[in-house]
Amino acid sequence: MRWFLLSLLSAGLLHAECTSPGKERWPIKTSVVASPNFAQTKTVTLADITKLGNPPGAKNNDKNYQSARIPAFENSLGVKEGDFLTVRGYLYLVATEDNDCEYHIQLTDQPRTTTDKPTPSDLCVIVEVARPDSFQDPELQKRAQAVRDLIKTKLTANQEPGPSGNIMQHAVYVQVTGQLFFDDAHLKSDGTPEPRGKRDMKSNTLWELHPIYDFQFAQP
Repeated sequence: MRWFLLSLLSAGLLHAECTSPGKERWPIKTSVVASPNFAQTKTVTLADITKLGNPPGAKNNDKNYQSARIPAFENSLGVKEGDFLTVRGYLYLVATEDNDCEYHIQLTDQPRTTTDKPTPSDLCVIVEVARPDSFQDPELQKRAQAVRDLIKTKLTANQEPGPSGNIMQHAVYVQVTGQLFFDDAHLKSDGTPEPRGKRDMKSNTLWELHPIYDFQFAQP
């Protein structure tokens, strides 16, 4: 299909030279809660995630949560880190992180492409999944492999996405499911999030779905 295409910009297609495992909160990024029910998820919107406040007392690289999930706290969605959430949005880009080999995917509420550039008002949520050999759980390994294989076969011509990110040439709408995760490595000293994102699109929330374990193409 026409929209299963990526930007052919050379900067986006350079292969990432990366090492695994990663560092910050890596035990959480490569696991899910014990005895998971992968079919039990809560559907939310991109706006829901971007409006979710930081956990109370959140700190940059908090040592208490490097290998433990952040405890439940009162919030508008009634969710906690470790919950499985499903969200839909337009896939702006996919990249291979050059430090830990994760697939970094940016979802947005607008059909941004190589010709329809992002704007500051666009919502953006980052979702990621590590290499299958980073996971100990066999089912999670299998699901991570399936997600990454689908992305490669349908979106990147069986090539690893580049480290700077491959932007969609045509609007690609997807549905992803994964673990709610708070990336405190990007929390500034004043408690505000460090804007993150690649290729002119920024995410102003530190909440992610990480790892994602289901990836499907959908209709807007």
